[in-house]
Amino acid sequence: MKVAIHQPDLLPWPGFWFKMLNSDRFVLAVHDQLQKHWVQRRVMMRGSWVTLPLETKPHLIPINETIVKPGWQDHLESSITGRYRGARHWKDRSDDVLAMIHAVDSHNLADINHQLILAMRDHLGITTEVVVTDPPQEKAADRVLEQLQMVGATSYLSGTGARDYLGDEAQAKFRELGIGLEFSDHHKTTGDSIVTVLMDVDDPMEIVAKAAAPH
Repeated sequence: MKVAIHQPDLLPWPGFWFKMLNSDRFVLAVHDQLQKHWVQRRVMMRGSWVTLPLETKPHLIPINETIVKPGWQDHLESSITGRYRGARHWKDRSDDVLAMIHAVDSHNLADINHQLILAMRDHLGITTEVVVTDPPQEKAADRVLEQLQMVGATSYLSGTGARDYLGDEAQAKFRELGIGLEFSDHHKTTGDSIVTVLMDVDDPMEIVAKAAAPH
């Protein structure tokens, strides 16, 4: 079973969905600590940030303890409308996207992003199971391994950024546990939200599923 792990980002970029598409089970790391400028509370749309306003201080707490201010749905709708109203697919896709947002009845950041991720997964036609594990006790690579063992992984699909902390020692631990390790080869077309792809591209899954050319 190939497993990917990722924080629950806000309407994330195509590379997030590429990892989901190419895994059998996708773990949302809702217990990770929120970082003030990370993309759990903000997303790039049309090259500029859209940020959810928080009740709690945006640091030193887990994502699943972070509370978003009331009215976030209207804020997100207004931001999306302002950026995409003239887009190629606004008329035929905006209602679905805005309905996803207003269907979420929560002010918990992890819950908001989790529900939006599930709705967008279904909209894109991706069938990968999305799960949340129990809070891990370990750190860094050991934390990843702990979660992989929780869900019965035999292979781990990682983002390329993980190369920084999955060094030789960490990779040896993967081998000891019989868990294969591979890195995403997604072709980055845009770092913008999946919403940009939906509004601009006839077949969004062409962008999501595009792999980089082999070296």
